[in-house]
Amino acid sequence: MKNHIAIMLVIAGLLNMSPSCAQNQRPDSLLRVLSRHRGHDSVRVNLYLKLSHYYFGVDQTESSAYARDAIMLAAKRGYAYGEARAHNQLALIHSLANEAELAIACALRAESIAERNGFRALTGESYRVMGLTYLDQEDFAKAGNFYRKAEMRAREMGNKVLLAKTLNGEGGMRIRQKDRPGALKYYLESLKIAREIGMSFYMALILSNIGEIYLSGDPADLDNASQYFTQALESARISGNKNGETNALANLGKVYMLQGKLAESETLLLQSLKMSDQMGIRITSQRTYMKLVDLSLRQYNYKKASEYIQKYYAVRNYLMNDERTKEMARLEEKYQSEKREQQIQLLKQEKRFETASKNFWIIGSAFLLLAATAIYLLQQSRNKKARQVMTIQKTLIAEMEEMDLMKSRFFANISHEFRTPLSLIAAPLEELTKEVGSSGQINLNLIKRNANRLLELVNQLLDLSKFEAGKMEIIVSMGELGQWLRVFIASFESLAEARKINFQTTIDVPEGMFAFDQDKLEKILTNLLGNAFKFTSSGDTVQLSVQVTNDEGDLEVVVSDTGSGIPEKDLPHIFSPFFQSQHITSDGQPGTGLGLALVNEIVKLYRGLLHVQSREHEGTTLTVQLPLEVGKLTFARFASEPIPPILAASQMHDEAVLRDEIMGPVTTEATILVVEDNRELREFIARAFPNRYKVLTAENGEIGLQVATEQVPDVIISDVMMPGIDGIQLTECVRQQEVTCHIPVLLLTARSDGESRMRGLLTGADDYLSKPFSTDELRVRVLNMISQRKRLAQKFQKELVTPSPADTIPSIDDKFLIRLRETVSEHLADPVFGVEQLAAEMCLSRTQLFRKVKALLDTTPVDLINDIRLQRAAVLIRSRADTLTQISYSVGFREQSYFAKKFRVKFGVSPREYANS
Repeated sequence: MKNHIAIMLVIAGLLNMSPSCAQNQRPDSLLRVLSRHRGHDSVRVNLYLKLSHYYFGVDQTESSAYARDAIMLAAKRGYAYGEARAHNQLALIHSLANEAELAIACALRAESIAERNGFRALTGESYRVMGLTYLDQEDFAKAGNFYRKAEMRAREMGNKVLLAKTLNGEGGMRIRQKDRPGALKYYLESLKIAREIGMSFYMALILSNIGEIYLSGDPADLDNASQYFTQALESARISGNKNGETNALANLGKVYMLQGKLAESETLLLQSLKMSDQMGIRITSQRTYMKLVDLSLRQYNYKKASEYIQKYYAVRNYLMNDERTKEMARLEEKYQSEKREQQIQLLKQEKRFETASKNFWIIGSAFLLLAATAIYLLQQSRNKKARQVMTIQKTLIAEMEEMDLMKSRFFANISHEFRTPLSLIAAPLEELTKEVGSSGQINLNLIKRNANRLLELVNQLLDLSKFEAGKMEIIVSMGELGQWLRVFIASFESLAEARKINFQTTIDVPEGMFAFDQDKLEKILTNLLGNAFKFTSSGDTVQLSVQVTNDEGDLEVVVSDTGSGIPEKDLPHIFSPFFQSQHITSDGQPGTGLGLALVNEIVKLYRGLLHVQSREHEGTTLTVQLPLEVGKLTFARFASEPIPPILAASQMHDEAVLRDEIMGPVTTEATILVVEDNRELREFIARAFPNRYKVLTAENGEIGLQVATEQVPDVIISDVMMPGIDGIQLTECVRQQEVTCHIPVLLLTARSDGESRMRGLLTGADDYLSKPFSTDELRVRVLNMISQRKRLAQKFQKELVTPSPADTIPSIDDKFLIRLRETVSEHLADPVFGVEQLAAEMCLSRTQLFRKVKALLDTTPVDLINDIRLQRAAVLIRSRADTLTQISYSVGFREQSYFAKKFRVKFGVSPREYANS
């Protein structure tokens, strides 16, 4: 067993290149190349090595001869790498022939050359060969030491060929140490690596070793052993590994012998013995003789068994000769002594050099001192300048960051300044469109188009500034992508019809949920289609194709047109911000240079692809590819809520009208507070609710908070960006006050980005509306808020009678109602307790109490006090706690008749009828 492992480990060192490569290349082709190559150089050395690799395990004499030729030529030409390789190859040849002392000598020589020249891989190979040779001599300590060095070197360099060979050798050592599980672990790892990198020649050896593990079990696993030996034999024959074939034959012969197939076993063993004798591989012959002894005994042929035993001991005595072992130790000691001698000589040379230069240092010490002082001063000066430069760089970086911050603030503020006038253009324009007849519609539509265009330019400027400041991010949500695309693209059909452009769409998106950023995709499609329509004349065609690719699973958007096209000289610049070429739109105006720049930045942020093809006077095609798979969107932030199903614009308009018709007009009892620093916009919003509500106004957040506290309106409409207290701070203050915490707040802002909206909603705002806004949308949202407040009032009225469960966390409004109910209950028997006393107890003015109770419960404080008295009376009557007269007094009614009247109004029956029911 242990001798068999040794031969496996020897073959493991066959090549530094891919073993199968050398074995599969025929010697005749190599010899032809060698004969044609006249030079005595590194090429010829490598040819010698290839021939040595081919004959290794086949004809050891030829293999050894070519290795020696390679050593001599490489040494002559100073080709250190080739010389080290050749010494390692010769060491393997000697190891295979069990000439251990020669193998050690060659391996040590290879290690010396490789270490001196920094050939780390060849040094690792030398360690492995020495480990292999010491393992054959059963010196496990030295073998283990060299194998560990080889493995460490292989893993450091990522050299899988060396690692596979070394692991196989370490497995052989574990077998010798009776550690079968440990050996199997090393063999399997070696086999895995060999298969990964295609070491077909070497796999025969590993497969045979694994088969040996199963064969040596107690009991032997003959099925698995036979399977691995058969695979080893096939691999060896395919790759031309004669030694691997010899071992596989011998191992299969043993399996057949244990299975009782003695004739087949003898055939295979004799065939293996013949091949090993021809190749001069004594260790394989020794192993095969022992198997033949066992076979002869099973055949009861004791004469043959005796002959095989004699031959076995003859080979064994040769392999284990004590003198050869001593020679190996002497060679290694000689090598170590040579290394020590080299070090001594080096130290002597250094000492001589030190003695020779001593006078020089004495003479030049003064000069060196002066030079060192000068260098020190120069270095100090340089360090000082470097620190100054670093300080300036830090200052510049801080100033640039401050400039970026100031630029972001500037764009945010200027957007507010742009959007407010746009609101005063767009919103009144919407009202005029309803009032003016058809004759004036043309001019109004012209104004509206340009106002919308100006708003679009402001939005694009803001988006580009966010990209420059690094504030833009991809926020994806799950949604019905196909449905969203169809509804969104439908909005361009009317534009195509108005311009008499043939608009063709193809949407090939499967049904189902996809992860995408709705806002970014909308901007991409709007700009691509907007550009296509802008540069396409009447009668021409614009095509849109949207599909999910089968190979990548990405979203591909292709927009093409037959318009004017882009000049070739302008194509490299079309994605630069503000670039304007002579490319003229269909209405005679040049582009702004913002749309495609914004698309380019979004696609980069989305980690997608953007490609343009265009020929002047023929048309343009723009292709965008964006990732859809969740696994590709690791850079994006996922929103917590999915994208809601969307409706077409006409459906949304019909829904708003229907809601207005169902709810009906709101009386002037409702009060709205408008907080806006722009006087014109503030007055316009107030006029947007004629005869429907009572409208209060405030010019800033501080005054708005004061008015809200005193008047307690039903709805607050506030701008976000205002001097002093802004809209978000106003919302926080409103929510913190008990008297105003119930009031719905609608914020108006020029900041339409998701971050600003989220900040406003987190502070307690009920809704958000971006400038410029539609007055119809504003009216509907206010109407919804008031209607929702009425539904909440009905809920609070029920909870006033039946309080919420104790485990429910009460809101500020809940706490107010609890305190209100308890205050009235404490004074229930007091007939003079009324609104004034209740307001004083609640620390509110009479007006504040009225507005608060009206908003929360949709009733007056007087009616609330009477309701609580009557509810208590009903409880006492049903429990028959006292007479009707005493009950009426206990709940604060002085007159029996008035009590009976109110009771009948509340419950529909008299107190006596209620008691008898």
